[in-house]
Amino acid sequence: MQAHQRSISEHEGKLLHDVAEFDRTEAWRGDGALSMADWLVGFLHISRTRARRLVQAAQRVERLPALSTALAEGRLTFDVFTPLSAVATSESDAEFAAHGERLTPKEARQFATDARGATDPEMAAHFRRRFVRFDDERRLLWAQLTGDTYALVKSAIVGRARRGDHPSAHDPDYEPFESRCADALCDLCVERRPGRGTTAASGGVRQARLIVHTDLDRLLYGDGYGHASIEGVGPVSAEVARRIACDADITLAFEGADGTGLDQRPLRRDPTEAQRIEIRRRDGGCRFPGCPCRNVTDVHHVMWVSKQGETVLSNLLTLCVAHHSRVHELGWTLDGDANGEVRFTNPHGRVFVSYPSPAWRRRPRK
Repeated sequence: MQAHQRSISEHEGKLLHDVAEFDRTEAWRGDGALSMADWLVGFLHISRTRARRLVQAAQRVERLPALSTALAEGRLTFDVFTPLSAVATSESDAEFAAHGERLTPKEARQFATDARGATDPEMAAHFRRRFVRFDDERRLLWAQLTGDTYALVKSAIVGRARRGDHPSAHDPDYEPFESRCADALCDLCVERRPGRGTTAASGGVRQARLIVHTDLDRLLYGDGYGHASIEGVGPVSAEVARRIACDADITLAFEGADGTGLDQRPLRRDPTEAQRIEIRRRDGGCRFPGCPCRNVTDVHHVMWVSKQGETVLSNLLTLCVAHHSRVHELGWTLDGDANGEVRFTNPHGRVFVSYPSPAWRRRPRK
């Protein structure tokens, strides 16, 4: 299957060069098409969404030789090439091509989002586009929120839905997580009298939290300096970070030159809250390769405490319930540095490699 995929990527790389030349000369007009995308839909019989992606990617191949070569040689897939090429420049082309070889499509999108950053005009445009809409007939509602309000709403709903006393999936009273999220949303909208389950102590409900990671330079000097992002949402402009910081608890953290959070003293078995925040930022969910789980995760020691493993960032990573059980009860082994490469080995000796989120460590300034 890997060989088939490399061959597919090689053909897609060649296809992009052909599309670029065909589009540049507007040869599609001779076949009566109104655009290159229309020609692809009509003559290659592909979806319009894929046709648009091909045309957009083809417009970048000539100015990004390293990424284009990596795709044509099968070292990158089209799904990884597309988001990276959207933000790559002639200066970052080779760096992105080398880094992209180990990224999944999801990680490539995260990397591209982080590399693109955010500005005040973009944040203002997002604010103007906010809405909540209702469909009374089907009892549906959907919303477009700004990054910070989305993070707050999600935190409040997920915090209430993740009850520690909830029955297992094998219990007849089991409710799926998304159903519990629906209940939590209703719970948020119902005004409760004091003492009726509105606190963590009485009802097991977590307070909604919004976590922003930002460089001090960005807060002080604006968008041209440093980086700022909302955990689980992505980059934000300096002004958004400043607005949130106006009414927030602020924690100062010292980092290495590459943006790595410095380890705290291993004083106890359980990670501190500061460590948990940094681990969530670094891992972005379950660290098992390809696992999409982001919300229901546990912090795990790579080298167990019983084997003298320390409670430091390099020895801690997040795993979902299913993959956590694999490294405890189901015979998988785990080794490596959680801040870098971690290797999962199944009972048959096959190794799966995991890396931190590509947006965790910033590239050195030039």
